[in-house]
Amino acid sequence: MVTLGTAFEDLDNELESMLDMVAEALDLMDKDKKEEAMQVLADLEDAMLDFLDYEEVEDEVEEVEEKPEAKAPKKPAAPKKSAPKKK
Repeated sequence: MVTLGTAFEDLDNELESMLDMVAEALDLMDKDKKEEAMQVLADLEDAMLDFLDYEEVEDEVEEVEEKPEAKAPKKPAAPKKSAPKKK
């Protein structure tokens, strides 16, 4: 059984690792090593997706023909009825 303290420690370690990756990417960018920085950021993206338990899905392009639909004219708003007066 995992304790709450252990879960928070694991969470802290994961986030700290991701923060280190951001710092590494920034350092590489400062040193004009754009390609290496891009790779670190791609790795960071993968780590974040794993952390969040997301699955990368290929974008499926659906070809949908747009059919122009005749819009019905808008009806005027019904007048508001006033509440009956109390005596």
